[in-house]
Amino acid sequence: MDNWNDLKLFNREELLEMVPDGFTFHTKPWTHQIAAFLANISNDGFLDALDLGVGKTKCAIDTCRYIDFYNGGLKKIKVLFVCLNSAVEKMKDEVETHSELSAVCLKGSKEEKWRLLGLPYNFYIINYEGLRSLLSEREVKGYVGVVNKKSGKIEYKKKSRDEISSKAVNTLLKKNFDALIIDESHTVKTPTSLIFRVLKLVVKRLNRRFLLTGTPFGNTLLDVWSQYFIADKGETFGASFKIFKLSYFKDKGYFGPLWVPTETGKEYIESNLYKKAIRYEESECEELPPKVFRVLNYNLSPEQRKAYNELIDEQYSSLTIDIASKAIGFRTISSGFIKSSNHVFKNSPKLEALWDIIENVHEKHKIVVFFEYTMSREIVEKFLKKKKIPFNSISGKEKDKYRQQMLFQNDPKYRVMCAQIKSGGASIDLFAACYCVFFELGGSIIQHKQALKRIHRGGQTQRCFFYYLLGTNTVEVSIYKDLSKGVDAFAKIVDGEAAKRYMMGGGS
Repeated sequence: MDNWNDLKLFNREELLEMVPDGFTFHTKPWTHQIAAFLANISNDGFLDALDLGVGKTKCAIDTCRYIDFYNGGLKKIKVLFVCLNSAVEKMKDEVETHSELSAVCLKGSKEEKWRLLGLPYNFYIINYEGLRSLLSEREVKGYVGVVNKKSGKIEYKKKSRDEISSKAVNTLLKKNFDALIIDESHTVKTPTSLIFRVLKLVVKRLNRRFLLTGTPFGNTLLDVWSQYFIADKGETFGASFKIFKLSYFKDKGYFGPLWVPTETGKEYIESNLYKKAIRYEESECEELPPKVFRVLNYNLSPEQRKAYNELIDEQYSSLTIDIASKAIGFRTISSGFIKSSNHVFKNSPKLEALWDIIENVHEKHKIVVFFEYTMSREIVEKFLKKKKIPFNSISGKEKDKYRQQMLFQNDPKYRVMCAQIKSGGASIDLFAACYCVFFELGGSIIQHKQALKRIHRGGQTQRCFFYYLLGTNTVEVSIYKDLSKGVDAFAKIVDGEAAKRYMMGGGS
């Protein structure tokens, strides 16, 4: 098939008729999952470019179940499954939910990982960093001179870096894996990265390769090459990234390289994207429950407004310099504190607005609250303790995020999850909740979309409600406007007046 998106032309019953005789799904698939499954089993390597939260992992697991079924159903299939660190335990759960096959998480020291690889499982799940360290060694690459501040003398220290271990790669490949699954495959989009170079060696001797991502091409079509190379070993876009770049892109950079596709290059790449991929956006997945978005505006307290306006006057002349960093002060004032001095405002209208939602929701439904700043989360958690409301917490400091996730998902006692966007906004399931509040917004549109999908994803059966707490005449309004347009925040500030307007909620 020249374009696997053509499978969208068939309805559910027609797609089910295409499923090979004798094969049955362990858990009921959605229509788009059947289409992706059919595409997967028809190719040795394939990219499931399915939107966030619509069940990409099940498609890959069903594909591996089919490979085992095709080979006699002996449950002897061996799959190397690479994913983000935060998703390792979750992927084990996914395997056990959607199949009758076994799975193990490769954790611990190198020795422990190799030991686990020698045990009889079907899925061997490892994070990117774990695979990179397993298949590389630290090597000395010369010396570098460093001035000793006390003596003033130059001291020479070893300069080392990680290099791929051919011996380790060969040892891994001797495990005779039947398939490779790469989750969040945009992680390996950089051809020069060590993890891509590791995988490039691994895929040469693996017959089946399946990539999963909700954001396949990022901001540039250059990201296409590395993912497709892993999928089809260069069949679609060639075996050389350098030739791919020079053939279909031109450098329009002034101060540095800025590679953009030529008109014919863009046409060629886009016309070949779906020869080895299938794309489903959330709007095309009809079985997902509906979403409801609500903006709740609040007014800063007089003390907050005074501090906010004084900060604008103080920083006006330099606002356009690294505006994202400059905006932190304005954002934290809106959230009820001044970060530089750890001052907490006595009155916090935003905290009151959050409490109004929690008070009306938490006894009947679960709720997830997302934060950008650690101090905001700590203030809210202290408040919840005062109100005697049991909660879970996911942050960069939380060592066992999986335990916190599972407690929230399964224990009815816990009805509030406090999560920082960067730590809890990706690769975890929080669909026990159908309410989500953004106490603060991050500036990244990708991170925002990922956060939305923590509750609105496979497994969710209820209508999902999303609340945004926005301070009137603050930068929070501008950030929300940018994210609503599908762009990163702070991207179009050109002068002081534009920056001031942005900080007062006027957008860019």
